[in-house]
Formats: sequence, structure tokens, C-alpha cells
Amino acid sequence: MIVNQQFTGRFINRDLELGYLNSRYESGKPEFIIIYGRRRIGKTRLITEFLREKTGIYFLPVEYNESENISMLQQQMGTILEEDSFMKMRIGGFEELFDEFFRWYRDEERIIFAIDEFPYLIKLNRGIPSFFQRIWDLNLSKRNVMLILSGSSIGMMETEVLGYKSPLYGRRSGQWRLDKLNFEHLADFFPKYTTDELIRVYGCMDSIPEYILKFSPDLDFRENLRTNFLSKGSFLYEEADILLRQEFREPRNYMFILKTIAEGSRKLSEIANATGIDKGALSRYLHNLRRVGIVDSKLPATVAGKSKRSLYKIKDNYFKFYFRFVLPNKNNIEAEIDITPKIEKEYDQYLGFVFEDLVRDLIRRRRLDIGFLPDDCGAWWHRGDEIDIVATGADTDGAMQLFIGEVKWSNLSRHDVARILDDLQRKSDLVRWHNDVRREYYGIIAKRIEDKETLRSGGVYAFDLGDILKP
Repeated sequence: MIVNQQFTGRFINRDLELGYLNSRYESGKPEFIIIYGRRRIGKTRLITEFLREKTGIYFLPVEYNESENISMLQQQMGTILEEDSFMKMRIGGFEELFDEFFRWYRDEERIIFAIDEFPYLIKLNRGIPSFFQRIWDLNLSKRNVMLILSGSSIGMMETEVLGYKSPLYGRRSGQWRLDKLNFEHLADFFPKYTTDELIRVYGCMDSIPEYILKFSPDLDFRENLRTNFLSKGSFLYEEADILLRQEFREPRNYMFILKTIAEGSRKLSEIANATGIDKGALSRYLHNLRRVGIVDSKLPATVAGKSKRSLYKIKDNYFKFYFRFVLPNKNNIEAEIDITPKIEKEYDQYLGFVFEDLVRDLIRRRRLDIGFLPDDCGAWWHRGDEIDIVATGADTDGAMQLFIGEVKWSNLSRHDVARILDDLQRKSDLVRWHNDVRREYYGIIAKRIEDKETLRSGGVYAFDLGDILKP
């Protein structure tokens, strides 16, 4: 029996995560699993899918009253027990509730308790982690039980549940931070879209499941963008504000920092000067944004450790799009002026940076063959020179490998390719990486490349949109 499940929306490609949960379910031991990740990432959908055809309870607390939560969970437990009298008992707290449940529950079948958005309970009562420590230690850990605690507030989950100072520290038998889908899974949601169109979708919403489901596969990208992003009252129009308010105590400062990065300030000193925020406080804000996956800080490829050359960027494409196109145009959107044509004129330039990040991700995940298996892949820059892709690794014989590539969100002629290759060869001499003899590989990735096969036969790794979604 499964109580209070909510099966909504499509469920695509969480095989790895489901496999993990099912392996824990089949372990034959008491299991205490933590699942966390940013909002809209699909935690609830994963948990309810896992609970299919299993005996268990899915419980989503309310944020306003602890006694109401106890009563709601009691009703669900009563449904499992099929005992009205259990539902009518006076229960004083969560510990007593679980104690009473197992005085009534005589079935030896494994039972799952999945409590979603566990931080809601902590906000109501800071003692909740201690209560659940006792519930686990004195009760559930001795039974044929699987306890799942899930949460979207990454900061609270990492400190109040997973942190060393948490009463729950050391109790869990496993944890999983749920991440976004990979780019190639967008094709499952939009089977009629071309690779070009899928990248356009990826550029404004990344691959966050809840956002993807807002777009209709039967509408073209332009209409989806207009109705879901650029219309007052639409879900994605206010989402950035809502997420920052829910995750952080000082959302205005985080909004200001993200706006500053989107406008081109990428060094810590530049962001500090533009925002007027002290560098010490700014570093903490940026650390929090990195922790939840909105911002990233990168050094040039081949550079290790701390360096003043580190640059910040908005990592999450939804936030990147929001601060680049939505926030600066809010007055027009509020006035119900259609700004879709204006954005279309600027979108291809914006997608150039998105495409670079996507290609680096594909190489990192080894979905594009660059001649060797890379250990690292990133951008490189020094004194005015930049290289879009620098990947490093070792060949099977131990020789050091270096892949140097250029990414263009455009169609390239033979003349364009020749110019790019000459420039890559010049820049390769500037890249300092180990003192060993190295093998160098050159690559070009674009929307379309003239005479791509001829380039490949000449030893250049040439990829266009036709290669992006190949298995």
C-alpha cells in the first residue's frame, strides 16, 4: 500500500537514481537515505516513482504548524494500518507517533517512510533533527524500514542533516544529491525539435525537469519562450526571485551579485567594486551561490590551486537567461509589451557562450571523441589570449595529451576553418602544461562545418550539430 503519492508529469531518465534507491531497498537492512538538490530538480518525482508498488508513506509537511504535521502523518499511518482507532489517538510528538505505529504494525514486509522537504519541519522546530535521531536510534534502526529524508534547501540539508554538528550525523546509510538531467535527455521531451532548437531550449532553462515540463513540445521555441518566460504571471517569469528568497536570508544581495556577474563583472574585485559589498562578505555570498549550483568559479585549464586569474560566471542557464534577458526587460513585460523579437536578435550571440559550456560538458562526459579520455576540460586564458576548449589527459602508453579546440555558434566555411586552425596552433605554444613531451590534438566545433569529413581525414577533430546527439 502506498499512501499520498502524487504521480504527475513525465518521468524520464532517472535510471541511475532509481537503481540506487532500489538497491538500498533490497539490501535487507534498515536504511536511512538522504536525498537533496535544488528546487524543481525532480526529487519528489523520483521518490514517488520509487514508491510505486511498494508499501510506504510519502509525506510532505506543511510549513505553518508542527501539530498539524503530526496529525497528517498519523492519518497516513492509520491508512497503512487500516485502523480508524489509531487515527483518533492523542499523539504528543513524532517520537511517540512512530512508537505507537510500530505497536500496531505487525506486518514483516519492508516499509518506507519518505519525508519530503524535511527542512520545513526544522524551520518549525529546531529540535527536529534530535527527535529524528532518537526515532532512528531507538526504533527504526532495529526494524525492516527504509527512511528517506529529502530537501530542497541545500544549505539546511548540508548543515542540519548532513553536517558534522547535526544530531543526525553518522546515522545515514547513504545520500544522493540529485542533479539536473543531461542535455541529450531534452530530445525525449521534445521529439520534434532539431538539435539547434534543443540548444535554444537548453540556453534558457538548462535541463531542469520542472522547467522543461512547462514548455509544450507541440509549440515552437519562440512561442514557448513568449508564453512561459516573457509574459507577466507565467511560471518562469518570477521563478528566480522565488528561488533566491526561499534559499537565502538576504535575497536582495544575491540578486545584486548575480545581476553584476551577468553584466560582465567576473573577478572578485570587479564584483566587489560594482556591488559595494565587502570582499569577505562577498566571498561568503559567492560560496553559497556555488554550493547550490547557480554560480561557478573557474581557473584557466592547466592552472591548479588558488589564483587571481579565477573568474566567476553564472553556471545555471535558467539564471543566466533570467539576468541577461528577463530582469533588464521587466518594465516592458509588466506593460505587456512583447519583447520576444528583441531577444531573438540577441539570442544567438548569447548562445555562443552556452554552446561553449555545453561542448565542454560533452567532452568532460566523453560524449565527443577527442582522441583520448580527458581527465579535465575547461577554457584557457592568459594576457588577452583565449582558447575555448583545453582538455588534458594521458594516453594508454602514459604520454601526456592536450586537446585544443575552438567553438563557434555559426556555420564555418573552409576559409573560416583554415583561419581558426592557424590561430589555435599559435595559441597552443602559449599553453604551459608539464615539461613532458606532449601530443597535441586540434578540434573545431560549430553549427555546421564545410567539408567536415575532409578535415577529419586530415587529423582535425571536427564536430557539428549532427554529432551532438549521437550515442
